[in-house]
Order: sequence, then structure tokens, then C-alpha cells
Amino acid sequence: MRKLVIAVDCDDVLVRTTPFFVDAYNKKYGTKVTPAKAHVGDEIWETDRATLDGRFAELMETDEYKKLSPSLEEIAVLTALSKDHELHVITARRAHEREVTQLMLDKYTPGVFASLELVGFTGSKGEVCKSIHADVLIDDNVRHLEDAIKHGLPRSGAILFGDYAWNGDGAGDLTRCHTWEEVQEEINRLGRA
Repeated sequence: MRKLVIAVDCDDVLVRTTPFFVDAYNKKYGTKVTPAKAHVGDEIWETDRATLDGRFAELMETDEYKKLSPSLEEIAVLTALSKDHELHVITARRAHEREVTQLMLDKYTPGVFASLELVGFTGSKGEVCKSIHADVLIDDNVRHLEDAIKHGLPRSGAILFGDYAWNGDGAGDLTRCHTWEEVQEEINRLGRA
């Protein structure tokens, strides 16, 4: 099996953050946002972008957010993959989230990831994939996968993760994996190709 360089998104791939934000936000601000609508646009949150950013920043400071972690299935699959491949986390999290993200990785997946790359909301995961010579990007956002392909990621290595309302449209011919078991099977297939 050939050794692959695998980039893994954090939010809603490694850790289920959308359900946390929806639940915490609804409780705190009395809204009725659903996970299915959470990525539709700012208006669903019933405020403007600047206020929303501030509210999300407050939620990121809570103990509940800081305790979010990968599932046992994710930990097992990622640990197994790291024995044969080089794994990196590439996330749209911002610089101020580095410490909490690194602490989570160190606690639940020690030694699994070669690096943690934060691109923020406007950065390019494709540029990072190019710089680390990624063969695979596992992400729940079609936009990031298409950006990576534009920067040289093989289309066969673009894995759209999850069965989420926000990633159903525009997937085209991207490989879709709904579970980490399916991810492991796809990585094994790519490694043998």
C-alpha cells in the first residue's frame, strides 16, 4: 500500500460542532435554528454578521465547546490510518482557536496528526493541501474540496464527508463517505491504486 498524505477537516468531520452551536445558540438567544438550516446564511441566526461572530466567539469560550471531542469510531479509524499514512488537520478555525484545537488533538489523537493548519474563514485549504502535497482531503464542505482540486488535489482524493443538509447539493462526482468506516475503505482503495 502506498503512503498517502491525508488532510482532515476538523469541524463536522473530526468533531460535531454544528449540533453544539445550534443547540447552545438556540438556548442562549431563543432562536429556532436547525442543523439542516445552520449553513444556509446569516439571516437564519436572526442577527447581522458582526453580532453573530461575537456570539459564536462567546460560545467558543464555553467549557462545553472546549470539551467537544472525536467519537470512538473516529479515533480508532484515524489511529489506524496514521500507521500507514501521514495525516494533517486543515481547518477553517481561526488562530485564536489553535490552543483549544491542539489540546483536543493531543488528548484524543496523540501522535496521529503531523500538523494542525488553521486557515480561518477566508483562507484556502487548497493552498495548504498543495504545500503539504496532500493526496486526500476529507471535508464536509464542497467549496473546500473544489478549492483543493483547483490547487492540484486529485479529484479521486476529494472525499465529501457526512450526510448533512448543507453538503448535499453541488457534490457532483466527488466521492462521498457518510461514516468513518467508509472513509477507511476509500483510503485503503486509494492506497492500493
